[in-house]
Amino acid sequence: YKMILSRCLDFAFWVPNCPVAMLRPPPQVKGAVTEDDIMSFLPDVNTTCRVLMALNGLSQPLFLLLLEEVQAQLRDISDAIAERNSQLELPYPYLSPERIENSVAI
Repeated sequence: YKMILSRCLDFAFWVPNCPVAMLRPPPQVKGAVTEDDIMSFLPDVNTTCRVLMALNGLSQPLFLLLLEEVQAQLRDISDAIAERNSQLELPYPYLSPERIENSVAI
């Protein structure tokens, strides 16, 4: 796992491979892009550095341990909700962590 994550991070840390944001819409015509166009698509240095620092922090062993701890707590909450719902005539599973998406997208 660590080796795969390390390779992914090496790839992502080279900003042209994986830009953190596109500041303009992608080109509509193939072959009509200049070097200046490409540079205008990429985010500024400060934004890029902030994202790379976050990626680096998320790859540290301490973060991975914290992630495992949070996942264990979420499993405990799900188990408690399932136990409570097994005794209810009308269960309420809607706030169980296993029913909530793993995303900030709404």
